Amino acid sequence: MKGRKPQEGMTLIVKTVSRILAPVMLLLSAYIVLHGHLTHGGGFQGGVLIACALVLLLLAFGVDYVEGKVSFSFGQVFRSLGATIILITALLGMAFGFWFFKNVGVYPYGFPGGIFSAGSLLLYNIGEMANVSASFLVAFYFLVKFRRRKR
Repeated sequence: MKGRKPQEGMTLIVKTVSRILAPVMLLLSAYIVLHGHLTHGGGFQGGVLIACALVLLLLAFGVDYVEGKVSFSFGQVFRSLGATIILITALLGMAFGFWFFKNVGVYPYGFPGGIFSAGSLLLYNIGEMANVSASFLVAFYFLVKFRRRKR
């Protein structure tokens, strides 16, 4: 087997299942984030599921494949964007004359049980999802890069 380049990723079966499962995981995470104020879930759970989908692709296809789709610098920018959205949501209550992190826009702006019935909580869930998913992904990138450097 001299002269053969080591194959990136795993077998064809794992790659096929990962290719099918990753979009389903991303769709489920969007559902969890958007309905986090109605059901058990929210930004953290949706963000972890996004990170797990990307880690699944990373394990199945290799680091270079995922870095082509989602780079380390994109993860840093996405994490900063999530933190900025959380900060804006926190200051939104003060802008309307309430206290820090006050949930504004609850009634009469939405119907109970609807997606837009939670006011600024939905915006917070989206920011938290961005921050959590990017943080987990950046941490996993650091672990993979450290392992590659030791070889």
